[in-house]
Amino acid sequence: MIPSGQSIHKWRSSRAARYTACLLFLAAPVIPLSAQPHQACNPQQAFGKIDGLLKDKQYDEAQAALHQLQSCHNLSALETFNLGWFYGRARDFKTALTIFKTVPPNVPDVAIHQYAVALGQFELQDYHGAVETLKGLQSQGLLDAKSANLLGVSYSKLGLYHDAYPVLTDEIRRDPHDLMAYLNLVALLVDSADFKDAADTATRATEAFPDDPEVFVVLGAADSLLGKFEKAYVDFAKAIQLAPREAEPRFLLALTDYKQRNFARAITELRSAIGSGIVDSDLHYLLAECMLQLDASKTKDALAELNQAIEINPNSVSARTLRGRLLLEEKRPKEAIVDLEVAYHIDSTSHSAAYTLARAYSAAGRKDEAKILFARLSKQFQRDLEDQNHMEIVDELSQQRLKKVLAGGSAQ
Repeated sequence: MIPSGQSIHKWRSSRAARYTACLLFLAAPVIPLSAQPHQACNPQQAFGKIDGLLKDKQYDEAQAALHQLQSCHNLSALETFNLGWFYGRARDFKTALTIFKTVPPNVPDVAIHQYAVALGQFELQDYHGAVETLKGLQSQGLLDAKSANLLGVSYSKLGLYHDAYPVLTDEIRRDPHDLMAYLNLVALLVDSADFKDAADTATRATEAFPDDPEVFVVLGAADSLLGKFEKAYVDFAKAIQLAPREAEPRFLLALTDYKQRNFARAITELRSAIGSGIVDSDLHYLLAECMLQLDASKTKDALAELNQAIEINPNSVSARTLRGRLLLEEKRPKEAIVDLEVAYHIDSTSHSAAYTLARAYSAAGRKDEAKILFARLSKQFQRDLEDQNHMEIVDELSQQRLKKVLAGGSAQ
């Protein structure tokens, strides 16, 4: 039996589930970090301390403490289950699943136990296994909100959109206030290229959650995919009104202006965001792009913004690619190559980084390396990139940021 007054913990923290799930954990009675094999254990004390380590993202230390806890001989079935859950939180999913198998399937109850198993399978990218585990719950009528979301997401990961869709829509009908189901459904519709229905679903989410800034960001992203930039601008502005300190809507608001070639207004918005204390590398990168679009001679000012962007995030592919391009235009190919090699190493799928690096190699006399990179890019792409000037870098970043919004961002 689960003790009263239990606290709730997250296996992964990602508020918007899109390809994650609302991953909640009922905390356990807990185990002592200093326990020896022949000593009685104090589960509450140990789990409490490990919980603190995990909140501080000290995963190695938490795993070391968990290894010690496995030597305790006086753990109940429930405490053993919770030990497995903490292993999951510490990102050792294989050990978590191994421990769950040692516990009776009704501990703490069937629904929670099978959800934990499915979540471990999901984290190990065994989406087929997760689906089969959750379908077992579904057949027993035990599919609660978090399990329904995880089942829908698992189907989506397998590209089984027709199976995922009814799971998520049924969950929304069952609970019209399940935010995760709305967000997962939007992501599913985007993945299946049904942008209109994605925007319609996001609109329903804003009606159900009118004070949630995230749903307006998601709606703006969906509208952007439809090319409705004026509508997206309104969506992002609403999100900013609700959460003025969030970087995502501030960047995307300026991006909609950029897409509409309203560079002056975008500059004003970006400077306002930066001036308010928001720290985001992409704000500085986009500001540099806007400056150059208004006046191509503003290279010095643009480079200053790109320097700021790279100081904030040395792995910014967009900022390094644009800085490399500007250095190349200033006849400084060796310096350009430094940035461009970093960008290309981080993202070898970036056509703009590859193309600009090939040009820099050529300018530096490294013809063979240039030839290899040019060969990877179609002639049509090279012509299009030259015609677009700096637009290709923005387009790549735009797709990444929109995808991040619609997929829930980076799981932690």
